[in-house]
Amino acid sequence: MYHGINVILIFILGLIVGSFSNVCIYRIPINESIIYPASHCPKCRSSIKPIDNIPLLSYILLKGRCRNCGSRISIQYPVVEFLTGIIYILIFLIYGLTLQSLIYIILASAVIIIAFIDLNEQIVPDVISLPGIV
Repeated sequence: MYHGINVILIFILGLIVGSFSNVCIYRIPINESIIYPASHCPKCRSSIKPIDNIPLLSYILLKGRCRNCGSRISIQYPVVEFLTGIIYILIFLIYGLTLQSLIYIILASAVIIIAFIDLNEQIVPDVISLPGIV
C-alpha cells in the first residue's frame, strides 16, 4: 500500500515535467532552444514570472490569460501538465519506485511530447523519436 503523500509527490513531479514538456512541444517544431530563453508569452514575448509559472495552478489563477498582454493561453498547457501527472501516478501505482517505473516515466514523457507535437504540427520530430527507439 502506498502512502498518499507519495502519490501527491509523484503527481507534483508529473506536473513539473508536464510544464517542461509544454516548452518542448512549443519550441522543438520551431527549432528554438528548450533551455534558453526562459519561459515567455508566445504573443508578447514577455518573460513569465516564477509565480505565474506554477503548473496547473497558475493557469487557473490567471484564468488562462497572460498577465502582461491578456492573450489567451492554450488549454493544451494545463491538459499536458495534468495528463503527465496522472500518467506518473498510474506508473507509480503499478510499478512502485523502481528502475522500471523510471524508464516508463521517461518513455511516457517522450510519447506525450511526440503526440502533442504531432497533434499540433503533423510531424514527429527525429530529435525525440529516434532516441526513443534506442
